[in-house]
Amino acid sequence: MGREDKLKKEIKKLKEKLSLMSKILKHVSEGVLIVDKEGIIRGANEAFFKITGLGREGVYGKSLSELDFKWEGYPSFNEVRDILLSEGVWRGEVWGVSRGGSPFTAETTLVKADEENYIAIFLDSTDKRSLEASLRSLAYYDALTGLPNRALLYDHLSQFLFQAKNENKKLAVVFFDIDNFKLINDTLGHEVGDSLLKAFAHRLTSHFPPNTMVARFGSDEFVVVLESIAGIDDVEEVVSGFINSVTTPFFIEGQKIYVTVTAGISLYPIDGGDPQTLLRNADIAMHHAKELGKSSFKFFTNELNLKVSERFTLQAELRDALEREEFVLYYQPQFELRTNTIVGVEALIRWHHPDRGVILPGRFMHVAEETDLIVPLGYWVLRRACEDGRRLVENGFPLKVAVNISAKQISEEDFLEKLRDILNATGFDPNLLEVEITESVLMKNKQQAARVLRELKKMGISIAIDDFGTSYSSLNYLKYFPVDKLKIDRSFIGDVISDPNDVAIATTIIAIAHNLGLKATAEGVETEEQLIFLKLWQCDEAQGFYFSPPITLDSFIDMLRNENFKIKGV
Repeated sequence: MGREDKLKKEIKKLKEKLSLMSKILKHVSEGVLIVDKEGIIRGANEAFFKITGLGREGVYGKSLSELDFKWEGYPSFNEVRDILLSEGVWRGEVWGVSRGGSPFTAETTLVKADEENYIAIFLDSTDKRSLEASLRSLAYYDALTGLPNRALLYDHLSQFLFQAKNENKKLAVVFFDIDNFKLINDTLGHEVGDSLLKAFAHRLTSHFPPNTMVARFGSDEFVVVLESIAGIDDVEEVVSGFINSVTTPFFIEGQKIYVTVTAGISLYPIDGGDPQTLLRNADIAMHHAKELGKSSFKFFTNELNLKVSERFTLQAELRDALEREEFVLYYQPQFELRTNTIVGVEALIRWHHPDRGVILPGRFMHVAEETDLIVPLGYWVLRRACEDGRRLVENGFPLKVAVNISAKQISEEDFLEKLRDILNATGFDPNLLEVEITESVLMKNKQQAARVLRELKKMGISIAIDDFGTSYSSLNYLKYFPVDKLKIDRSFIGDVISDPNDVAIATTIIAIAHNLGLKATAEGVETEEQLIFLKLWQCDEAQGFYFSPPITLDSFIDMLRNENFKIKGV
């Protein structure tokens, strides 16, 4: 074979290799660029144009530095070329925008091919980065409102605290809660509720300066972080301003919706130095603000924290108190004012705590309500009161025994069945039992309450409305329920001699009771002047420290025996 033939054969092999390489480059998914050592583009495959969305006329013969690419970690291609010349390879991400305006991302490798040329390989990562962005959005942003969620709040608050510590600055964490949001959801539907949350979030972010951290913390809970505050007055002003702005109704799906909001505030550094503590303390303050009424706000204090700590301690101890038989019933006599005779007693629970002594119900009954311990505790009270009532009868004192019933008890489907079992087990006459129920209990489930009260009446049990006048202003509900007695709350009796408003309320309740054929009983009578007032206005019955404080059953029986009280049994 001659030299010419050998050369032709080599040329043929080279063409075949080039053809093969061309086919490979045409079909691979990675974009490939051939650039010289000056960065001038000498060739590109189809995948490169597909990934970047660029046209050939804007690529061939141009330098990579002329393309509007962003090179990870470097301001321009010139710095990347310096790395190439010294190290022979560069790896990183490249960002750009196609002719159509769509962004793209590519994981890129630039490597030295020979003394004159470099190869750039582009792996499309646009979808990957888009997916990562979507996942990040799901992980750190609330899907409904688009606000940062709890996770992102904790992350940013940690950064804010780090900066505040280094720069010796103060910040505030404000915890907002929409009042009665569950009622809106239940009455108007979840779609309206969701729309309201979005509108509320928009109003919240609009109220505070741009770039303020506003996050959705829970269902109807939102948190705002105020950085670099000058003082408490500034925080008060901006928080009260937003609370007032919420009084303007929201227009949701063609209807006006009025809401109120309650807020709790904690301050860095006095109320905590980490996100968890500041958020917890703001939450504590918010819940105490709710006790002040709607549209309120409260700053956190150590006293609030002590109250919460005590509440948690009581919750834990309450669970064991029933088993340890630490609860006892005291009894306060009820007097018929016309005849000055004892006509009944009210059973009042006390907790004989092994370390704290006697604890009054005002300190633990709300905790029992929160933990659902109110139900077993309520049945214990019923059973013990019936047992004690039977003892009174056996000792010759057939008096009515009044027992308070909670909302959760009366809502139980088997409440009547359990009550009958207690009456049968104790042998107590149902005609001697009086059930006391508050207005709020009746209104939570009118149909269930009306059904239960009708059955109680059939059994011979009397029914009293406790704390009358402190809850619902509408008297309409009285005609729905078979009630025997209205009890005037002690808050209307304390200043009845000096306060015209209390005079008007007390006398009105007595008049309402009499016009409906019911009895009126006054609670909290402590002075002779109060007693004279009640007799003057023909109140039927009264109880309070003027007559007797709550006492044990044995003490009450001794009192009846030794002091010759007149009683009026059933």
